[in-house]
Amino acid sequence: MINSEASLKIALYNLTTTTRPTGGVESFVWDLSRELARRGHAVTIIGGVGSRREKVPGVRVLTYPFISRRLWQSLPPLRRAYAEAKLLERLTMAPAALPELVRGGYDIVHLQKPYDLGPALLARRFGGPRVILGCHGEDFYPGDRLLARHVDGAVSCSRFNARTIAARYGFEPAVIFNGIDIDHFQPVEPDADLRSEAPLLLFVGRLQPWKGVDTAIEALTYLPQVRLLIAGDGDDRPRLEQIAATHGVAERVRFLGPVPRARLPRLFSSADLLVATSFASETFGIGLVEAQACGLPVVASRFGGFPEVIDEGRTGLLVPPRHAQALAEAVKSLLEDPARRAAMAAAAPGWAAQFAWPAVVDRVEAAYRRALEGPGRCVS
Repeated sequence: MINSEASLKIALYNLTTTTRPTGGVESFVWDLSRELARRGHAVTIIGGVGSRREKVPGVRVLTYPFISRRLWQSLPPLRRAYAEAKLLERLTMAPAALPELVRGGYDIVHLQKPYDLGPALLARRFGGPRVILGCHGEDFYPGDRLLARHVDGAVSCSRFNARTIAARYGFEPAVIFNGIDIDHFQPVEPDADLRSEAPLLLFVGRLQPWKGVDTAIEALTYLPQVRLLIAGDGDDRPRLEQIAATHGVAERVRFLGPVPRARLPRLFSSADLLVATSFASETFGIGLVEAQACGLPVVASRFGGFPEVIDEGRTGLLVPPRHAQALAEAVKSLLEDPARRAAMAAAAPGWAAQFAWPAVVDRVEAAYRRALEGPGRCVS
């Protein structure tokens, strides 16, 4: 048994933390590192060589070379083998990072993807750190079941994701929702340059096909005068711009590009409603929580982790995925009922407070302690 107040030496191991400029998992790792360091733990972020190098007090950042998944996907046999290409990308970083994992004296190695199970468990065999598998999606590949059964603990960002992991690996992770900084995400003065007399919808996220932004654009055809702001960037932007033109709503759709986190509270405070339209690969919904913390009601697809992060009927509404007319009807019902929308806006920050970082880190620390005090693996 170890002292529950003892500080730990923790490695947060995730290649894309230092290579991807935006992303829910990446933000989670940076924020978790900050909060753990504030509690006196010695934290190291281990990622790939990249451009994202935030300065977090008390957090060491180590980066190692790797071969990008894009190169692997340029090979004909791997062109559509997305999981395998990601796995190879991760494994090419492992030889350089493994000595640090083995000799770094870590108590805990906290992964964010099953792709990293191999090197982490190898380090555990030779160096002793307990391995925590963080689960944020469905990043499965051949052979992952055999590796996953040897981890010392597992945590998942939602009940939806925990059920998915249980079906795959035969054990259910502890559910620990992602955290937000409620001192940063709170209602502020709106941006006068964005406001107008027309109702304003907002989408925030990476522009990928499964985010369903085309559904939000199509919904405008049922909502005359309503405008849509799209904050974020990605490979799907040219297609979305064409869809807006095809539907004749291009003049009511504004692409803002990437928006720094520091500016998000003002953006949330300037809109009438957030729309979240994903229909795949959405296990939590951090943007929905941040918006509600800023007093912005949400209309979201009833999919994945979204139903867990809004209080349906009280802070937002849920609609069928990929159903533009249903989305438009839900939006219209709130835009035409200012009193109900105001009540949702008032209730939203209190609801979002449950996702504040102090409570989340309490649960993460408890998972670490269980792993260290247990027999050495979470399943036999």
